[in-house]
Amino acid sequence: MGTFFKCDHHHGLLSIHEAIPMSCDTYFYTLAQRLGIDTIAKYASELGIGLKTGIDLPNEMTGIMPSTKWKMKNYHEKWYAGEVISVGIGQGAVAVTPIQLLRALSGIASNGNLVRPHVVNGGQLPAQYRQAVLDTFGGQGERQMALTPDTWMTVTEGMAQATTPGLYHTAEGAHLEGIDFAGKTGTAQVVGGGDTHNKGGLKTPNAWFVGMVPRRNPEIAVVVLQEHGDWGSGSAKLAAQIITAYVNKKRKQDGNLLLQADKKPAPVEMGAVWSTPTPRDKGGEAEEAIAGPSAGMSGGRFLIPVDGRQPAQSSPMFPDPARPENRQRNVAEIAVGLPERFREVVH
Repeated sequence: MGTFFKCDHHHGLLSIHEAIPMSCDTYFYTLAQRLGIDTIAKYASELGIGLKTGIDLPNEMTGIMPSTKWKMKNYHEKWYAGEVISVGIGQGAVAVTPIQLLRALSGIASNGNLVRPHVVNGGQLPAQYRQAVLDTFGGQGERQMALTPDTWMTVTEGMAQATTPGLYHTAEGAHLEGIDFAGKTGTAQVVGGGDTHNKGGLKTPNAWFVGMVPRRNPEIAVVVLQEHGDWGSGSAKLAAQIITAYVNKKRKQDGNLLLQADKKPAPVEMGAVWSTPTPRDKGGEAEEAIAGPSAGMSGGRFLIPVDGRQPAQSSPMFPDPARPENRQRNVAEIAVGLPERFREVVH
């Protein structure tokens, strides 16, 4: 074939757990070659790549998921083994829409549950309108794709690592402390673009990112596509801003004003009243201190620090700290300790 395929970095030997957050092209070139185009096309089609989603908008594009059958039908040519290399990283003849990619990756994160996207929540429409949507906009709609627990855990964990600081992790700049934010970057070369990274130029790659919170069974998913936006890491940072706004709104609704995602947790102010027992003298000997009418009373307000380790409550964005997989992802802990840990502000 005479073409040398390489990655932007020399990562060395990798497992799938490292290849996803590092977005190693060489790993996925090799994987694609071993799988073959028709195996890739089979599973990609199950995820809705190359098919309409059924979103209630006119003129939805179908996209393209190439296969041996597709090439013979459209070009009357056989598929060459070397063509699968580019398909392995979403290049070549592959063409997807943002809503297709969002539905596919959030479907994987939802353990294979793929939904029909809606501009308006289907539950807010009268029955006749819901039926009109089904009749007018076909597409793949609702479906369940079978995923093994191992596949589900591997892919979602890899996407969570992508947004975690680490060597070559492509979305580490979009890391959100205390939020279970997962996703995948994409840097897609344009036709005739080569490997040019002059940001904004017509040959500059398109920058993709799809992310979700939390990593499994997500509550929200976001897709960002910047045409000629260069590296996908830039799109990841934009997605992080959307996630931050959403999480802060939810926390505000829940009354968690101290846990704003873009701010350091503020100390908690607390008031207290307490008694100071006084010893009683009997026969020249001090008895055990007791509380009673002679006890002294005091009051004051204190600032209790929030150390940023555990959540004040458990929810999809405040993971249960008792679960092993959540021990490194918790949000905030109110550290109530001995009196000397408090700073008295009024007495």
